[in-house]
Amino acid sequence: MHRRDFLKFIAAATTVAAASPIISACSSSSDSEGASESKASGKALDTLRIAAFGSPGENLNISEALSTATWAALYAVYESLVIAGSAKPSLQLASSAKPNDDATVWTITLREGATFSDGTPVTANDVLASVKHIAGNPMHGMSYADVDVAASKAVNDTTVDIVLSRPRADFVDSVLALNSLVYKGGDPANGIGSGPYVIDSGDSGQGWKLTANEHYPTDMRVSKSLEIQVIADAQARLRAVESGAVDLAMDLPATAQRSLHSAEVWSPGAVDSKGLLFILNTKVAPFNDVEVRRAMKMALDRSALVDAALDGTGTPGTDVPGLGFADYPSDLSEPKMDKDAARKIFEDKGVKKLTLVTADFTPGMNDGADVLARQLKDLGVEVEVEKRDPATYYSDMEALKKLPFFASYFVNRPLLSALPFMTGSKAMFNLSGFGTEGDWDKRLEKLQAETDADARAKQLAELARTMQEDGGELLWAYANEIHGRAAGVPDLPVSQSVPIATKLPAAKN
Repeated sequence: MHRRDFLKFIAAATTVAAASPIISACSSSSDSEGASESKASGKALDTLRIAAFGSPGENLNISEALSTATWAALYAVYESLVIAGSAKPSLQLASSAKPNDDATVWTITLREGATFSDGTPVTANDVLASVKHIAGNPMHGMSYADVDVAASKAVNDTTVDIVLSRPRADFVDSVLALNSLVYKGGDPANGIGSGPYVIDSGDSGQGWKLTANEHYPTDMRVSKSLEIQVIADAQARLRAVESGAVDLAMDLPATAQRSLHSAEVWSPGAVDSKGLLFILNTKVAPFNDVEVRRAMKMALDRSALVDAALDGTGTPGTDVPGLGFADYPSDLSEPKMDKDAARKIFEDKGVKKLTLVTADFTPGMNDGADVLARQLKDLGVEVEVEKRDPATYYSDMEALKKLPFFASYFVNRPLLSALPFMTGSKAMFNLSGFGTEGDWDKRLEKLQAETDADARAKQLAELARTMQEDGGELLWAYANEIHGRAAGVPDLPVSQSVPIATKLPAAKN
């Protein structure tokens, strides 16, 4: 996998949700919606100006969208069936998503009155065509591998049955939530969506100006118009929101906590974060020995790592993804630090020298590696930190995955979708090789097929404990995203650090 493909890999995870097998309108509200109404008193802003990282050459389609700015524009023009809310799923274009008894068919019902920007209604056929479009995408289509596009059908104008080749109780979490954008006729080239805005002008180099979609519900729109400004440098974004040049600046440096005065810091927490981890390659010595992996996990002072590498703005990790989401096991705690036990294992196993490969691809990777080296030195293990160029770090993923010990990161996501994404022989993003042997794949398939919520939660907790104890992911921190905003700007739904400039449909009881 080349570096650009890796970026697409990460971009493929920009919309994530934690869901139960049945999602109805009664569970569609989010924490952010209530905060939006109380903060802005329900009154739409004239123009909401958002500054975000962007890159020239990207277009408004899933094949080319990599950056926050481009995805923000996509979510302004198009709606997803489901989007990530605050630690739980939120319905957007869908009013319900329900499985049959064995979760091999999912029935999706559209929101009443959903209309495209050209005034035509959103139909089940548009959904089917959009599903076909996504399934055919080289990157995003990987998550749709179990969707039988040919067998899926429209039940009526506003209801669609999506047929699967095997039971997937996690269909909303692991498939729809990754990408369920709906385009008129399934074709993004026409630029017609049912989102709150339409493109007026712009491109991915400078940004976009958008005007209101007159067919979108007025009470759900947060502003009458929208500007998405592309500002690549994080410090420049900070200055823009502090000066009042923009209303919302995404992904600011940790120093924003101390630097912002005219604007305020907004940090949704672990649900809007990146996981920082050291990969312990389970296929290569010394980390093919589970005891050595456990010793590494016991050896670290994670709080000290977070304080030193992330200026105290992160959260210590537990070696399991999904912290902050609803399906994360409540009894899963940070691994116990036991330096004496770790030192003994290192001595018994002859672990005296290690090389840790890293690059400052995202803030904290290099600093975390330096701190780890100092901590392990106290336990008799010399760690050489090999710092590489971030521009080429992910240029040869296969070569990287052969290294015994290297740093990486991932976009935080719910545990139910993270486990098959990061572990097992079919994973899209298995860097450590964990779960490719033994019964892990069978346990994952059983989890994905389980329709009983209590049984699924129990299985999920068991898998999490196994990953924590035996896995090759030393997830030492969640780097919480920090954003800046002007007074009066409401909390917006944020899907993996991408702001969605709308309110969410209110719950119907």
